Amino acid sequence: MNTLRNKKILLASWGCKVKTSQECRDWPPIFKKIFKKVILFSTKNEFYYFGKEALNKNFLNLLQKEKPDYLLICPVFNEFEIDTLLKIKEITPNTKTIMWSGDDEFRFDDWTRYYALFFDYVLTTKKEISIYKKDKIKHAGFMIGVNPKYHRPINLKKIYDVTFIGAPLVDRYDYIKFLMKKGINIKLFGGGWYKHPYLKKIYGGFLYPDDFIKVINQSKVNLNFSKTFFKQGKLGQMKGRAIEILACNAFLLTEYTNRTIDFLVKNKEMNFRNKEELFKKIKYYLEYEKERKNLAKEGYNYVLENHSWEKLFIKYFNKIEKEKTKHYNLPEVNKKIITLSEKEINLPINKLKEKLKKIDYVNFSKSFNKKSPYKDYFQSYSLMISKKNISCCNYLIYSEYLGDYLLNLSKKSFNTLKKDDFYKILNINQLMVRKNYFLNNLKSFQKLFYGGVYNLLNDKNTVFISIPLVKIKGVGEIPYKDMKNVFNTPFFDKLFSLVHKKKIFDPYVFKLLFLSYPGKKFVFRYLSERFFDKGSWEALNFFN
Repeated sequence: MNTLRNKKILLASWGCKVKTSQECRDWPPIFKKIFKKVILFSTKNEFYYFGKEALNKNFLNLLQKEKPDYLLICPVFNEFEIDTLLKIKEITPNTKTIMWSGDDEFRFDDWTRYYALFFDYVLTTKKEISIYKKDKIKHAGFMIGVNPKYHRPINLKKIYDVTFIGAPLVDRYDYIKFLMKKGINIKLFGGGWYKHPYLKKIYGGFLYPDDFIKVINQSKVNLNFSKTFFKQGKLGQMKGRAIEILACNAFLLTEYTNRTIDFLVKNKEMNFRNKEELFKKIKYYLEYEKERKNLAKEGYNYVLENHSWEKLFIKYFNKIEKEKTKHYNLPEVNKKIITLSEKEINLPINKLKEKLKKIDYVNFSKSFNKKSPYKDYFQSYSLMISKKNISCCNYLIYSEYLGDYLLNLSKKSFNTLKKDDFYKILNINQLMVRKNYFLNNLKSFQKLFYGGVYNLLNDKNTVFISIPLVKIKGVGEIPYKDMKNVFNTPFFDKLFSLVHKKKIFDPYVFKLLFLSYPGKKFVFRYLSERFFDKGSWEALNFFN
């Protein structure tokens, strides 16, 4: 570690200056032990306070000024522009770049596999590293940890029989309701439960960091659920919460998944697979305290030995310090691509085939749309690497008055919306397809071009890219609650930034409120809902 003491690291992450985040609470103190200098760049603060454009500019300026030996980036969505990622190696060619990626159980195929191309190393909470190797992503490694100085045993009286800290995702509500009906004394903490009146008497609200640790230590049984909201999430996901509970020398019952740490995969006593099994285990371990404490101690010892952030990072940085800096170019994609207009897609089949004779992949252009200069590359790469027939990217809804004000999440739309609603907001400009598949399904693509609803996209033939690679001006109308679920809201982020800068009379506010544009009805309802939503105001308390 001696050579590292003369070097510096730049941590660019969403939460590195947010006290409730592990990236702030756990990592900088450890990095200060390893490196001579630690520079923090909070993408959350930059994004909400100054906007995405300023975020990218400020990041590159900081990179130019500091030229760190190591750069650790933890991207959350598309806060970093592709141009920015490409410039990193130009600005500081001797910097070893590392990308940290969580939630890869459901984000790898549409997000991580593309962003990982820009970095020398990838750290992930996904255990199956083989999928990275299959994509020829080099230097991918598994890491998940905990800070034992924060998540720690505290000598407190056990005042709760059973607790769960988290949000009401997937079937968690059904589990909690079932346990209540069975007479289990359970207490809930976290965001969103207030929306379920039936659970009002057992809901304890949000927890501040110190209270979070107290509740874990005050609980005889701590619950952890593994499933997430996407289809892939039904198999379970690596959850840091389970490791945090074990680090407190507290007893855990966790929903079984083989995607978690080895200790929990092998430990049958701490796993449950259904409601009845969970109920029986709660009853048993509430009665047999000694067994409960022994299992908690086993988990505590295992986590301290194998999943301490300090041990993991010291070992990791010492390893890559010995390696020469080696940047990788983006993979080559030598495919011929054509973009078909409305006139061209309706050509007689013989003329269309002739036009596509030497073509590999087909793009589309309908009405106003503005392609990213990287659309062809990423979509052709996605088809090549996935071996699927259709590539579908995210799109931005654009106005000359407002700029980009809505962002469609294509994969989430596909996974959560009814088929008819999905096709109402699907835009032909999002797609790239293999030539032969296009010709074999020509009539369906022609009808889709004009807004027809057809079952063209499915799990087997479509690869999604959760990067906005095209801008359009209009959007189909679907129920508000569904639209809110599958669109991000850049307009709201812009308002937040203006309020922070005390520019409430900025022309943008006037344009948003008084001009006419597609989706205005949604914008107004979203603004009013956020203003009156209790959860939104609670969440603000955790911003700093």
